[in-house]
Amino acid sequence: MRAIATFQLIGEEVYRTNTFIQFGTSRKSLGAVVMLNPGSAHLKGEAKKKLIMNGSHTDETTLDNTMKQLVQFMKATHSELEGRLHLYNLFYVRNATGIEAIELFEHLKTSGKYPTITLPSLLEMSQHPWILIGWGVEKRSRWRFFEEEKKEWLQLIEDSGIPYFGIQSENNEYYHPCPNGPAKAERLHQLIEAFNNHIYLSSLKKS
Repeated sequence: MRAIATFQLIGEEVYRTNTFIQFGTSRKSLGAVVMLNPGSAHLKGEAKKKLIMNGSHTDETTLDNTMKQLVQFMKATHSELEGRLHLYNLFYVRNATGIEAIELFEHLKTSGKYPTITLPSLLEMSQHPWILIGWGVEKRSRWRFFEEEKKEWLQLIEDSGIPYFGIQSENNEYYHPCPNGPAKAERLHQLIEAFNNHIYLSSLKKS
């Protein structure tokens, strides 16, 4: 099991796109997760040097805490793991602190420095058997671009017709799959339960 991603240096920021966790050798999609933005996972050794030299590089990355949590989730919900768990984000500039990341995204969008990154096509989305939404519950009235991204993603997911789930707050926002501290284990349990109720049971009914 390993994580693969594309890293790009644009201006003063690092962006991470095309991320997936590979189980075995199959290219088949096992599912997809839509989160806030890339966290602390980074390229290793020579790959990091290639990024600095070329401005872009695709390679194996370290696994951050969120990725490790998702691996535990997959192991608990799948009897066989052969394929890829795809990781999408509302935006792709790297920053491990949620609120700071959103503020940075808003600044980059306002100043016109955020690169053009389009949402996946419906064809691409159709490869996924299910989608987990977990972009966090933070809200500020000034975060206009952030809210637009959420709306566009929700519309895309609805249009795709793919089963989706997440742990929702009272305000119908989706909690992140890997909170800090003791809540991490509880969230893992919640995700497993939600998957079994919304995805696994519905697949049994269809079969």
